[in-house]
Amino acid sequence: MRFKRFELEKIILAIVASGALAVTLATLPGLALALKPFLAKRKSDPRITSLRAAIKRLRERRLVELVMKNGRMHLAVTEKGSRRLRELEFEDIQLVLPAHWDKQWSVILFDIPERQKSARDALRQKLRALGCFQFHKSVFVHPAFCEDEVDFVSQLFGVQKYVTVFRSSSLGHQEHRAYKHFALKEIRETE
Repeated sequence: MRFKRFELEKIILAIVASGALAVTLATLPGLALALKPFLAKRKSDPRITSLRAAIKRLRERRLVELVMKNGRMHLAVTEKGSRRLRELEFEDIQLVLPAHWDKQWSVILFDIPERQKSARDALRQKLRALGCFQFHKSVFVHPAFCEDEVDFVSQLFGVQKYVTVFRSSSLGHQEHRAYKHFALKEIRETE
């Protein structure tokens, strides 16, 4: 089974960045063998030659480097590699409607200055792609808890200080629009 484009790159960067791989590198082929158990848990099991080639490409692109640590060579993610990993993670972010909704909305508010208009537009686009409902121009809502995801996205765009996320049990008189968007059953209180 083949990995999707950039999937192997992301997996290797994530493993190395997490520090989960504590292997002394005597040779590059030894690293590929050390990575194999981490990847065996996945449905697709890459060949050692694929791993070697992927690691070589990562080193050539300066996403990982060999560093001396405690008198031994280790593989480390570079700053460029960290940025690349964040980009790959950004593409994979998803929000899933909860199976059992707690009747709390995640409300995402932002007031991003005009000088950062492109970041503001990119944030709006990403929130829509995540399935958030645009309640007002700078207000989005989602039934799932999504503070971590929104923080991650707004940090990547450099606008985290302008973004607020909180949970609310009510969206006011226009709440029916969000219920309709997410195809949720609206619970009306009888008075």
